[in-house]
Amino acid sequence: MRLRLAAALLLAGAVAASGEQAVITSQNAGAVSFVDPASGAVTATLALPGKPAAVAVDPSTGQAYVVAVETALLHVLSPEGVELRRIPLPGAPFGVAVNPVTHHVYVSDWQGAEIHEVDPERGAVLRSFATGAAPSGIAVSADGALIVTADRDANRISLIDAASGASEAVTVGEHPFGVTLRDGRAYVVNVLSNDVTVVDLARRAVIATIPVGEHPYALAFAAGKGFVTNQYAESLTVFDATSHAVLAEVPVGEYPEGIAATADGRRVLVANWFSDSLTILDASSLEILAEVEMPEGPRAFGSFIGPSLAPPGATAERAAR
Repeated sequence: MRLRLAAALLLAGAVAASGEQAVITSQNAGAVSFVDPASGAVTATLALPGKPAAVAVDPSTGQAYVVAVETALLHVLSPEGVELRRIPLPGAPFGVAVNPVTHHVYVSDWQGAEIHEVDPERGAVLRSFATGAAPSGIAVSADGALIVTADRDANRISLIDAASGASEAVTVGEHPFGVTLRDGRAYVVNVLSNDVTVVDLARRAVIATIPVGEHPYALAFAAGKGFVTNQYAESLTVFDATSHAVLAEVPVGEYPEGIAATADGRRVLVANWFSDSLTILDASSLEILAEVEMPEGPRAFGSFIGPSLAPPGATAERAAR
């Protein structure tokens, strides 16, 4: 396995190890890899059929939820990499997110123009909420009260009350795909207009538009900066999280897709679909610390970093159902 590490990463590895791990889906290979963000070490690889693409990790339990787009299954994985169950999903599932309060899982239905709320413990779809056409990325507020979907073919986002299901829409750029929430704002990555729309969630209003690279896909925040993957440009656009001024463009691998940051904001991880690699970046210096070889076709669309072990008292099942 190819692993290139900067000296700074090697020296900082022991200190940076915070019990986190990245869960990286490889769609072409049909695999999920568990990676230590501090050292770049691949700690486990799990075969998972059906073209796994989107992934979300519960920030408190470390349980991972992977959507296999070919088989329309939601795979539930323990922090140790054990498959706990497979849940059939209606329609054409794609994006996935976890409610940090209820621990329910939301999955976007590309064809049905809705999202499905899943209870992962019961293995059941509880409710469905209407969205705009072709919903892709999903984000959930920290208090679990608001669900935001990027509705690609409607050029809008849907703002859904998690309790009542009531929804509103805000028009954004062309073909919104990834969406990330921060400080009462939604940052929406628009694939065809090559920009990020900033929406004030309280006012339900667009307050800024940030130009980025060609064919952007997803976004993460770290060290007071926003990082946007640009698929065609093979780069990250970096902007100031407060002023929204563009600060830099950083080359990464081929066709970068999923992106996430560690909880301490020190590192940003990028899945490069066409170069079969995971880039680990220092969020402050913008130095590339590591490039880790992945099974073919890594995508990791979603919040793919979480705790590496279940906390004491967690009751996650360990046998597949």
